[in-house]
Amino acid sequence: MLKLIIADDERIIRETISTIIDWSQYGIELAGLCSNGIEAYNMILDESPDLVITDIRMPGMNGLELIGRISETDLDTQFILLSGYGEFEYAKQAMKYGVRHYLLKPCNEQQIIDAVKESVSDCYAKRQARRILDSQFSQADSIRHNVVSSIINDALYLEKSLDEIIPTYEPYMDFYFTPYRLFYIYYLEQENLEEFLGLLSDFAQNCLPQVSIYGIYVRNTFLIFCQDISFDFGQLKAKLDRVSLEGQHTSLELQMETYSDLKGLFGVVLEKIRRFSTFYYVNNYHALCTCNYTAITQETENYCRAIAEGSASAMESLMELISDIMDIRFLKQLSGSMFLKITLGNPNISGSGLTEWLMQAEGESDLDALKKSVFQKLTELMEGCSRTETVSSMTRQIFTYIRENLENPNLTLKYIAEQQLYMNVDYVSRKFQKETGIRFSDYLTNERIQKAKEYIENEEMDRISDIAERVGFGNNPQYFSQLFKKKTGMAPSAYITGLRGPSGPAEPSASQRKYTTI
Repeated sequence: MLKLIIADDERIIRETISTIIDWSQYGIELAGLCSNGIEAYNMILDESPDLVITDIRMPGMNGLELIGRISETDLDTQFILLSGYGEFEYAKQAMKYGVRHYLLKPCNEQQIIDAVKESVSDCYAKRQARRILDSQFSQADSIRHNVVSSIINDALYLEKSLDEIIPTYEPYMDFYFTPYRLFYIYYLEQENLEEFLGLLSDFAQNCLPQVSIYGIYVRNTFLIFCQDISFDFGQLKAKLDRVSLEGQHTSLELQMETYSDLKGLFGVVLEKIRRFSTFYYVNNYHALCTCNYTAITQETENYCRAIAEGSASAMESLMELISDIMDIRFLKQLSGSMFLKITLGNPNISGSGLTEWLMQAEGESDLDALKKSVFQKLTELMEGCSRTETVSSMTRQIFTYIRENLENPNLTLKYIAEQQLYMNVDYVSRKFQKETGIRFSDYLTNERIQKAKEYIENEEMDRISDIAERVGFGNNPQYFSQLFKKKTGMAPSAYITGLRGPSGPAEPSASQRKYTTI
């Protein structure tokens, strides 16, 4: 589901647009209404919307300035401009920022819908292009596969409900708002599974690059699911119709279903495979045999819970249990699930460090080496459990990243969440605000203003433009001055004068004095 923000300083206009259309019908969630440009800018940083309908003339920051500021960030936000008749030439300036849609006031419901539908298509196209350019996809894909396999294990072997399971993994995946497609490929014989996975991998790399593909194989049926992106999935059916597998006795058949969210899809998939004691989970186009190790899985769950509470004896028992495991595939699967639970069960343990470890473990072929690595990671996590902090490791990492990258004018929570923490941005936003009591945009602004005050107090810089640039406002000293005055009650120049006193004109030199007039 896409997010929408509406910004207009005329209350009747923004409220009418928000209520006249059933946004959910078009796969859109209305995230908020804004009465001026600064409010809209901060809400965009907090909510990372896909669509923004904005007026051009607004107090604080006009629509063009707003678009310009957002275009400098990593956000793929589509803008729809509202303009009066006399402002059309002014609105055309926005085209240099890639704005393709505008509405001339007064506009009707159908005009808004048409512009929104075109923007929705643009959003999905941009999402796909961004995935192609995302160099860190493999890391995020690895942790998502661990999440999916862990959910399957928890549901089948610990006999937990999805309502119990999903909250543990919300930081890493969206279970409620992203649509998915599920494909059933019938009559695929097990002897041909490996060859088929090779063909599927080639197809995905060419047609679905940077898209996580999940699969489960059981009793001649292959279930594949992935996000419902802007793609003609008829190409997949055409590909299957042309597949020729040596030794395959029956032609393959394809059936497709669409789900509005991942949780609903899980409910269906789990019911399909629940009665089988053995199935194959497909990770990175490799089939991993998953057996019903119910007793070990349940025992591990209990130990993880105790470790998260700081139990040293539980740690020793868990290590003994791991020592007895002789199936390397099962150990990989179990350790991934185990570490996710321990990490998320304690706010003082970093979750981002798991990604690299999980990728290394996936490529390990020596059972003893993997056990040693698991023991080392357990020891590290146990040390983390013993610490007490007022905020979680995740929030501390955000503090650190902001502090070290304060000069970056394009800093967004979306970038930090996805590219540094490998977490779901909505989860990070909620948790950050819950732990700190303020929104990310407010915290970022406070840090920038505080740093600016330090520069002024230490007399490191005198020019307002230099200070603005050093604290992340780029080449927009006017916006910096507005926020500085809002936070401190005085303009930067007045603040400097108050600290250092008025610096009157310099005394003329002797050579200049003869030219001085009264």
